[in-house]
Amino acid sequence: MRRGHCILVPMPATRRSFLSRCLAPVLCSAGLVEQSVLRAAQARAEARPAAPRLFDIAPAAPGVWLALARPAAMLNSNAAIFEITDGLLIVDSHSKPSAAAALVAQIRLELTRKPVRYLVNTHFHYDHAHGNNAYRALDWRVEIVASATTRQILGERGGQAIRDSVETMRRNLEAAREQLGKARTEEQRGYYRRAAAEMEAYIREMQNVTPELPDITFEENLVLHDRVQPLHLVFRGRAHTASDICVFSPSRKAVATGDLVVGFLPGMGDGFPLEWPATLHSLGELPFAAVLPGHGGLQQTRQRLDEMRGYIEEVVEAVVNGKRQGRTIQELTAAITPRALGTLNGTSYGNYVAEMTKRYRLLPPDGDPWESIAGGVRGNVEAIHRKT
Repeated sequence: MRRGHCILVPMPATRRSFLSRCLAPVLCSAGLVEQSVLRAAQARAEARPAAPRLFDIAPAAPGVWLALARPAAMLNSNAAIFEITDGLLIVDSHSKPSAAAALVAQIRLELTRKPVRYLVNTHFHYDHAHGNNAYRALDWRVEIVASATTRQILGERGGQAIRDSVETMRRNLEAAREQLGKARTEEQRGYYRRAAAEMEAYIREMQNVTPELPDITFEENLVLHDRVQPLHLVFRGRAHTASDICVFSPSRKAVATGDLVVGFLPGMGDGFPLEWPATLHSLGELPFAAVLPGHGGLQQTRQRLDEMRGYIEEVVEAVVNGKRQGRTIQELTAAITPRALGTLNGTSYGNYVAEMTKRYRLLPPDGDPWESIAGGVRGNVEAIHRKT
């Protein structure tokens, strides 16, 4: 992962002159639509992030931070930040370019002025890869890294995924406006106004965005041989998707997992639930302490990884046994509930998931996190039923 032909130059005196120089070759070769997108990202990057900030940045280990995504109408992923000799490696780029640009501006204000050298997409989902364009606008030398499978899927399905997300947001916007009309309290009205405003902004921003594909890909393992902090990019097996990769720092004993490990219930729509526990076991063979998940809070022990694996194993077993007994999907979703699962009912894992859901998902003022969790369990049961 050396730059070879690229010449590394000192940071210019001002951010504006730096961005102008870096954008020039990109804008010259881009079409009108692409130019407007890049210039918009440039303008956002030059500005300080609006209050409230989109992320809470916290140290995980020396030279390693978790940027914890605050609740939003269109969910953003967390980002992991690794400091290397001549810059930063950032893991995942969120649901839109403006979120990625806001994070970089926040990093420069709170952490370091070092430039971003590498961006890693842990997988192809919208909330982890739709902000890639912003890094191109910030510095054309940024190299985007992913698995070969992630690049292939982004190339084949990325454009349609963006269009689908915009259409979904249009429907959600209609529902939010309807709820705003029914709201009884100022707290409820404030919630739905905020949600509607964020949805409108997402639609405006994303309707002309096209996918930015990774430059560097690999199959199973890739090592950045940095003098300060060597980093291992690893694929340990299929789980949340067919292409989940993690970034592991042996010297700092920290791992960024993407959605392989999360603070919420796992999403299985594109997943491989029967293989997921074994993938988690394989990941657990690495000698890490801190876990920087794709969503939810920083974890300084391996406890959540083991608890999440136990939850997946329990739900898979319940669905597989139910299907063998001839039970319908309706019967299974009615029977397999959070209160019926030992890994969730009255356990530290269940309480942790409820707390993460309440704090980091945009729930209505009177929203019950356990209702959201129940919906997640139903979705898991339905996904496992389709895949077994």
